Amino acid sequence: MKTKSTLTILLAAGISCLSAPFLNAELVDGLIEHWAFDGDYAAALDDSNDGVPVLTGTGSATFVTGKFGSAVDLENSANNQAAINVGDPGEFAFEGGSMSISAWYTTESLYTTWQALASQSEGQNWRIARNSSSGTNFKYSVGGPANVAANIDQQDGSWHHVAVTHQSGGDITMYIDGVEAAAQAEWVLGNGNGLSMQIGGNSEAAGRGWDGKIDDVALWDRALTPEEVTSIWNDGTGASIGSLTGGTPTLFQIVDVAHTRTGDNILVDLTFTSKEGSSYSVFATNDLSLPLASWSELNDEVPAAAAASTTVFPVDFNDLGLALDDYQFFVVVKN
Repeated sequence: MKTKSTLTILLAAGISCLSAPFLNAELVDGLIEHWAFDGDYAAALDDSNDGVPVLTGTGSATFVTGKFGSAVDLENSANNQAAINVGDPGEFAFEGGSMSISAWYTTESLYTTWQALASQSEGQNWRIARNSSSGTNFKYSVGGPANVAANIDQQDGSWHHVAVTHQSGGDITMYIDGVEAAAQAEWVLGNGNGLSMQIGGNSEAAGRGWDGKIDDVALWDRALTPEEVTSIWNDGTGASIGSLTGGTPTLFQIVDVAHTRTGDNILVDLTFTSKEGSSYSVFATNDLSLPLASWSELNDEVPAAAAASTTVFPVDFNDLGLALDDYQFFVVVKN
């Protein structure tokens, strides 16, 4: 998967370029994708994962006031379905590995059994769904926690949070509203039977769409810690993934660096992924312990190259006042 998570580039005169993760917050680590649903279905880290609504009958998906900004409101009922496909088949299966998922939800009706909040398949891999005909409980797939009290009986528009952490070679834990609700011994993630992930539905079992609002869905390729889940719940006030990661959803990827030393100067060409019509800001620092807000802004209005998927930003150390005898780290942020 082409990931637009942040990379920093380490530069120094006379050495090769290296790359290393830039952690604006600990939740950036392993963050694979995030859907904020702030008026669109855009994926934060890779636009090939943008959501695609799948509607049948009078099922509908609209944007309404959410837990943070806006949320998607899925109107599902018998024979009238709305769900959101994301990613390529199997992309979010995490076969043989670890994963975590976080989502906020409300419940509007319980019109059928096994309504799915999010799923990658039916019996072949992970899903979070109403446990059969239970009026209160969630289940995580076929090998994870079941009969988890999940407040789906509160059909009054109140927001709740669910997170599941699945550790390869370890336990699976489901959290409801920031509290550990159930755990299960190891169960190995499969290949997902070649199905795409769905938010608010089940791609392997039609007619089980979620009836309610969904907001701020995120996936990691590791198991979150209890403290990280607690930070998202934030005593019920909630904290969006974007706020906790310092704006990670707007960060693009530097994919190539060319640098030369010319006498008493260093010239660098930073190539980063971009989207035509957008603009970007470029920052630099010689101290990775500083928050991004304290980095030097080199340019706050770099236009994306026309008819291209990447843009080149030239860096002249002398012109920009960057020290020649010190390390420099760069990051590109979408405006």
